[in-house]
Amino acid sequence: MKLLIADDEYFIRQGLATLDWNSVGIDEVFTAEDGVSAKQVLADNNIDIVITDIRMPGLSGLEISDYIKQNNLNTKVIILSGFSDFEYARHAITANVFSYLLKPINPDELLETTKRAIEEIKHERTKEEIISRYETVKGSMTTSERILNSFSSCSKTVLEMLKYIAENYNSQVSLNILAERYHFNPVYLSHLIKKETGYSFSEILLSIRLINAAQLIWHTKEKIGAICDHVGFKDQRYFSQVFKKVFGMTPLEYRKLKVEPKEYGIIQMIEILNNDK
Repeated sequence: MKLLIADDEYFIRQGLATLDWNSVGIDEVFTAEDGVSAKQVLADNNIDIVITDIRMPGLSGLEISDYIKQNNLNTKVIILSGFSDFEYARHAITANVFSYLLKPINPDELLETTKRAIEEIKHERTKEEIISRYETVKGSMTTSERILNSFSSCSKTVLEMLKYIAENYNSQVSLNILAERYHFNPVYLSHLIKKETGYSFSEILLSIRLINAAQLIWHTKEKIGAICDHVGFKDQRYFSQVFKKVFGMTPLEYRKLKVEPKEYGIIQMIEILNNDK
């Protein structure tokens, strides 16, 4: 893991650079004396984590965070600030800053925060690897194609929302997020989806997650727990229960099948899940 420390105060910058970064998984440490230098380091190196002062000459820590976000860099940002002003914190949130720490900095707290950032990076990269392997699978209908085929009679607006669900099922997609994105009241949106599809948002999302889980279990060798987490389930026991209800076997038994299992449609899966409710 590569770390960049950006601070215009020499002694703070050097003091941070001498912390025991190896203990939390950092292999290489870069330093920058201002925002412009920090931006150049980011452009020239694959930096995993940036620890930056909020106020620096040239570019501020928040502007560095904006640069990272705008360029889709896979870099976590930890802001160090002597300011607890809400606007600074709000800006940090919109720039996807990992953590916002107030000065004076506690070295142990900074190391622990960096360790958590590294853990999140590793978790995200595991997900990316799973997605990459899944995308190599040939001949299977995509989830977006399934959902458009299943609900082809729905309005263009609802189809667009369903497509968004199908493409973001493995994130924390929710009615509130969907409502904000498409400028609807969450309650109205819930009724709209149910009215046009005949099924609730949660039923559709659950079936999409199960379809993708089955594909990953069959076509990859990833651990069941990793797949469970990737498709959006936070409770592996619950995941196993609903998987078995649909497929009649546990995820592990499904993986051991000698012949490729049949693929379920979204509506068919929902109907199976709704049996015995």
